[in-house]
Amino acid sequence: MFGKNLTLGRILGIEIRINVSWLFIAMLLSWALARGYFPAVHEGLQQIDYWSMGIVAVVGLFLSILLHELAHSVVAKAFGQDIKSITLWMLGGMAEMRDEPPSPRAEFLMAIAGPAASFVLAGLFHALGAALGGDGSMALAGIVAVYLGKLNLILAIFNLVPAFPLDGGRVARAALWAWTGDFTRATATAARMGSLFGLGLILLGVFALLAGGDLSGLWLVILGLFIRFAADASQARAETQHALEGEPLRRVMVPDPVVVAPGLTVAELIDGYIYRHAFEFFPVVEAGRLVGSVSLHEVRTVPPHARETTRVADILRPMTRDCVIAADASAAEALAHMQGTKRTLLMVVDGPRLVGVIALRDIMRLVSLKSVLAGTAHGD
Repeated sequence: MFGKNLTLGRILGIEIRINVSWLFIAMLLSWALARGYFPAVHEGLQQIDYWSMGIVAVVGLFLSILLHELAHSVVAKAFGQDIKSITLWMLGGMAEMRDEPPSPRAEFLMAIAGPAASFVLAGLFHALGAALGGDGSMALAGIVAVYLGKLNLILAIFNLVPAFPLDGGRVARAALWAWTGDFTRATATAARMGSLFGLGLILLGVFALLAGGDLSGLWLVILGLFIRFAADASQARAETQHALEGEPLRRVMVPDPVVVAPGLTVAELIDGYIYRHAFEFFPVVEAGRLVGSVSLHEVRTVPPHARETTRVADILRPMTRDCVIAADASAAEALAHMQGTKRTLLMVVDGPRLVGVIALRDIMRLVSLKSVLAGTAHGD
């Protein structure tokens, strides 16, 4: 949504990314702190001191947001959830889970962990600021610590607003889920609350801009747009999941797909399969067992002069749990799996045996047909 992500490394097996938008905000915030906030709270210092305080504060904010998201992730892992990555972007952070939470209790504890961590950090920073009070460089460090304490307190309180996808909205979803027993309905309700809250922030920001030209109004508009966008996307996703309830995967999968053997040369694959069937993707099966897949992406990596000697086995993508789904799964589970792994096609397996393939476009076609038929029924 906000451009490229840069990978920083891994913590607890979780990939840590930073969006380029965060780098822009880091520079802007450092400038605002060095030129405005810190000179106002502590006069008479040299500019190098103010800039040092500003940069340290931004690094502290970065680490605070990272710890907030790691708290979510640690609890999620305790419930068996697979956390793919944590991305820090211009308005905060986001932990990417492959699957939805398994229960209302898990959802509640996962959601509340982030604000709880921020409250703890707020207390620690305030205590550190009090301990470092006095004169000299230690006092300057104390000022930065108090500032970070305030930021973490604001972060915790704001995230507890019951507006999805904020943590408070996830807490609300957990409560609604426990009350109704319906995850999809709970998600839709929490998402509507988030959409309304986002709209409120947008209107408040526009009013601030028109009333006094305060640039803080612009941040409210941006934040409101993001919350509303994310909430509306979550509501649409919930409605799609509702349309797929009770639908077996076999209704939308393509059974007995065309497969290729790993011993084929790339030239044979192109002439005998890609051109013949006009497909871009083929499961690779050996002795009745699914071993992987091959697509145009892999084929294009082989130079034309090497296609007669390079075999499918040399370029195939090995089978992983990300690219397959069990034959007894539902269409809703297949969609959730695709969304969690960012895939548009899955291979359907019964044990080691391939029984079909399922594409995102086929799932969405079923959703569209059910929506049309539901509308027709209401019209009658």
